[in-house]
Amino acid sequence: MSSNASIVHLAIVPDEDVSDADLVEAAVSGKRWAEELIYRRHVLAVSQTVATLLGRMSDCEDVVQDTFLEALGALRSLREPAVLRGWLLRIAVHKCHRRFRKRKLLRVLGLDRGADDATLARLASPALSVEHRAELARIDGALSSLAERERSAWILRHVHGHELTEVAELSGVSLATTKRLLSRAQERVSRHVSMPPHAESRMKGGRRE
Repeated sequence: MSSNASIVHLAIVPDEDVSDADLVEAAVSGKRWAEELIYRRHVLAVSQTVATLLGRMSDCEDVVQDTFLEALGALRSLREPAVLRGWLLRIAVHKCHRRFRKRKLLRVLGLDRGADDATLARLASPALSVEHRAELARIDGALSSLAERERSAWILRHVHGHELTEVAELSGVSLATTKRLLSRAQERVSRHVSMPPHAESRMKGGRRE
């Protein structure tokens, strides 16, 4: 983006014609429209991830807002602008883990009165059959008994479909640790509901079917 003309052109072309790398470059140079487009392009993915990890809509909005505030203020530190979405999700997952620690403290003090209103069953499409919704409710029950990092890893892998390496990167832990977290989580979930064959093969093989 070497001229004002090219910047103006970039601002009015359809979203899909502007790369994340171009958006980051424009935002770093002070273009407010680029920040807004970054938000519009990625807010759904961030919001969905945050909602399923936290399980509470009351916490979701704050975490999503904090994620974009931090990210937009630190765009200069992003060495690979093309991987913007993954970077945003890493920030969001980290903030979710911080929120988990806060909840733990509130529970110890008897002050955690939040309602888990963003479970998988509640977030599912209204068109989902009663049988499938009941199955999701059983999965929710299993996930509620897991340690937060186990639950988080399982959701990133099986709900959002991230590869094993992506789950590790988003969670900020090693691949070996990710495999252990997923193994423990899957063992607990399997006691409540039978997972589809492709889900377990994804976890073991590290590839999306």
